[in-house]
Amino acid sequence: MAYFLSRRRNPFLEGLVDVPASIPHPIVGIALVILDSPYTPTGQFLNSIGLNLFDSYLGLVTALIIVSTPIYVRAAQNLFEGMNRGPEMFSRTLGADELTTFIRVVFPSSRASLVSAALTAMARAMSEFGSIAIVAFYVQGGPFNLVSPASVYIYSQYEYYFRSSIPEAAFLLIISLVILIITRIYKRTYGAAGI
Repeated sequence: MAYFLSRRRNPFLEGLVDVPASIPHPIVGIALVILDSPYTPTGQFLNSIGLNLFDSYLGLVTALIIVSTPIYVRAAQNLFEGMNRGPEMFSRTLGADELTTFIRVVFPSSRASLVSAALTAMARAMSEFGSIAIVAFYVQGGPFNLVSPASVYIYSQYEYYFRSSIPEAAFLLIISLVILIITRIYKRTYGAAGI
């Protein structure tokens, strides 16, 4: 989508990408709960094929992807807009279609920056609270049955015990900083090499 938006201006798609960043994130959680409700046609369909968003890993991941996508798409779009289009145009003049040009020319030269954008979006997703507090307050199933996601757990600890939330918050902050440092190192090391 970022590549498409960098090559063709589409106000509708650009607005759609920005929606999760411009609305309060609890609305994303509420929308997912309504979407998965057995009282709606979409919820009936999702439930009939065994997809449950409420208090599940699927709901957690869906909410995190929705709220962090604008960060990734905008970073990647800026990258694609700033690229030298010479090799891309050369590929197109040789008869390659747009998808082939993207896969063989654009993607290899932008891999490091795309990984950097993905890690930044992931760091943002780790701090998400509003949407997951609604759609996945407790996650059922898997190895961590009925465990809250990190931001919800820290909020609960803060709300009830205050001081006991400090180590958890500090740990999450350290993990986010480590991810951002790795992102910068990766981008500096591999971005300069064009890998």
